[in-house]
Amino acid sequence: MSVQANPFQRTTIVIMFAVGFAAFVALLYGMGMSDPLASGKNGEAHGASSSVVGYKAFASLLEKTGVPVQYSRSPAGMDNKGLLILTPGPFTPSAEIDAVIQQRAYVGPTMIILPKWQTGTSPDLQKGWVHRGEPWGGDPGTEMLKDLVEVDITVDVKPLAGRNLVSAVGGGLKAPETPVTIKGNDVRSIVRGPDAKGALIAYIDDGGVYAQLDSLDESQITDGEEIDESLYPVVIVADADLLNNGGMADKPTARHALALIGAVSSASNEEVTFDLTFNGLGRSENLLTLAFAPPFLSATICLITAALAAAWMAFNRFGPPVMEKRSLDFGKSALVNNSAAFISRMQREYLVADPYAEMIRTQSAEAIGISPSAEEQEIHRRLDALGESGGNRFSALFHQLVRAHKPQEIADGAAALHAWKKEFIG
Repeated sequence: MSVQANPFQRTTIVIMFAVGFAAFVALLYGMGMSDPLASGKNGEAHGASSSVVGYKAFASLLEKTGVPVQYSRSPAGMDNKGLLILTPGPFTPSAEIDAVIQQRAYVGPTMIILPKWQTGTSPDLQKGWVHRGEPWGGDPGTEMLKDLVEVDITVDVKPLAGRNLVSAVGGGLKAPETPVTIKGNDVRSIVRGPDAKGALIAYIDDGGVYAQLDSLDESQITDGEEIDESLYPVVIVADADLLNNGGMADKPTARHALALIGAVSSASNEEVTFDLTFNGLGRSENLLTLAFAPPFLSATICLITAALAAAWMAFNRFGPPVMEKRSLDFGKSALVNNSAAFISRMQREYLVADPYAEMIRTQSAEAIGISPSAEEQEIHRRLDALGESGGNRFSALFHQLVRAHKPQEIADGAAALHAWKKEFIG
């Protein structure tokens, strides 16, 4: 078999493989993650938004003060045991919010930040920035909470900016522009407005025991059978300006936001999760998604490692690749090889031993001038006089081949006779 030279340099092949393999893994990751790779800088009111109505500054403030923060783009984030912050849009179905709250009743505290401002974009703004318009009013918030709790949400058009607010978590706090308040029989104030007619931030009075929150309005549930100390609080932020990027520009408001998170999270670990699924940035689970998420991520890493190991073994194979032998040869070679293969298949190698020996004897006799009519003994005598090859004269090699019957004996005898002829006759 012949050897084919490698047309590419080893380094070139390694680079091509590395780039192709990385691109393939990246393609699978992108197909699996899809929407999660989308940027959160869309100007909407959610934890990854840097617009005036977003909460990126609030999330960054928490991180800088040592609070672990994560962004959830999957329904699995609803099961996180820390504080979950929901930032639903103005048209989020009430049933979806109620389902999350019921799911988290014994998992961890939940905060719902209601949408406040309408927004718009223009070409002159940076990516992720918006123009702030008019408030949404109270109807969207009331509608999205109707399956959870019966409340009345009001937007105060009177300028209250600069007036002091009373908060259950302490700290000086100024009323925001155009404050939004919430009130109802089943909600208790955490941040009360200056006129004490409603709350800018409240929690649901659901029978839980929330001593860190009820300093302004104590729970009205007195029946011991209705009290459940295992429940986690559900906090409703009616006025988003107390937590959004615009509000975080005010230091007292930012300090109050940290105090609020500390009070709400006191019954759980300190982790805070910003949900993005209600803002159109979630993803649906599929096989590729699971492949890049625990616990299946470990299996994916093992498969990738095994593929790299197999590739490394391929690059370090013993010797260059061997060219495959032709199944059919050209010309005379084809005739000889095919005839030999046919004889071997039929196990008739012994039939060619005598003709081959006689052919070598005839060619050798003609080469040294022996008459074709000479007797066999005379021919052998004169050929033996030429010398020995491998310790044997011509007559001994001739009779050895003629007497051979096994394929290996015939091949060895023919080779020895051919070697004698090549050495003395040429």
